[in-house]
Amino acid sequence: MLFGCGFGLLSAVWPLYMRELGASPQDIGIVFGAGNLVAVLCFIPAGYLADRIGRRPVITGAWLCAALGVASFVPLTDWRGAFVGSALYWSGTAGLPLIIAYVTSTTARNSLGRALGIVLGAYFAGNIIGSPVAGVIAASFGFRAAVAVAAIFLLASAALTFAMRSIPPHPERGPFRPPRSYWVLLAITPFAAMLSILCLAFLPVYLREVAAIPLERLGFHLALVSVGAAGLAVAAGRLADEFGAVPALLGAAAIVTLACVFIALSGRTEGLVGIAALLLGATQAANPVVASAVERIIPPARAAFGYAIYQVAFALGFGGGGTIAGFLYDADPLLPFVATAALALPVATIVAAVLVRAGPRLEPAG
Repeated sequence: MLFGCGFGLLSAVWPLYMRELGASPQDIGIVFGAGNLVAVLCFIPAGYLADRIGRRPVITGAWLCAALGVASFVPLTDWRGAFVGSALYWSGTAGLPLIIAYVTSTTARNSLGRALGIVLGAYFAGNIIGSPVAGVIAASFGFRAAVAVAAIFLLASAALTFAMRSIPPHPERGPFRPPRSYWVLLAITPFAAMLSILCLAFLPVYLREVAAIPLERLGFHLALVSVGAAGLAVAAGRLADEFGAVPALLGAAAIVTLACVFIALSGRTEGLVGIAALLLGATQAANPVVASAVERIIPPARAAFGYAIYQVAFALGFGGGGTIAGFLYDADPLLPFVATAALALPVATIVAAVLVRAGPRLEPAG
């Protein structure tokens, strides 16, 4: 939750802070993509190391990198200096697949979707707290102060990782030989990851510059995204446990499509913008569904390594989506939403088809 608070604070003001430092939407997208590219290089070494020395120390190191990266944004006077902080911050996301592996090693597989949904829900609950506070702090003390408070939350999150129960590495490692369905899923993951960020990367800028939302209320609308994400992530996890991954994935994609249509039609109608923001939380609802499916495919002894490879594919699409969003927004602020609405259901259908073919593999792996 504390990490979610820090992320909520940062994501609400970071694009606007970069704009204040002279960056264009394309510049912001490039900084975002460059940071994610560095993160790609960190995932596999982090997963490999976590399977050998345990997950907690690697999670702690990743969280400390994220806090240091955000802290480095505070003294900036030129947006070009953000490349270093972006690299450090996004390299900290190497802890995400390790958190998932940590949860899977302590949770029964028949309730894994619920467990991952709850963990992700707690993260989004932190976003709900952080985003509205970011707007208030930025309006009263400036964007720089809001970024500094985000760094404090991330540092507190890193400190709490020392209280996590230490879990020894799995005694039987063996070669990493997941089934073909795992590799097919990896090939599709970048496209799904791109869609998860395409309509969100410049949402703060859109709300401020196009929808004309006052800075004091901007954080409230971003918090609505997290409210939707928290509720829908838990609901999608439960739905996947009870009825399978397909209805959960297609339902999330349908809600994302509807949200983007609402944004396109909202103009400066703040009430409709708020409804759309709430529904945009569905962009994150598929995460526990796919993560629980991946866990059932990969060998348990190599869970951290398997998740790390999966996260590389996700980060490639996520970083690319942020960069593409910058170019689309520069051409027309509505284009990121139009592209998401057009692609959400087709991509979700392809992912669902892969999971259906992997059906027998989604039983507990031996």
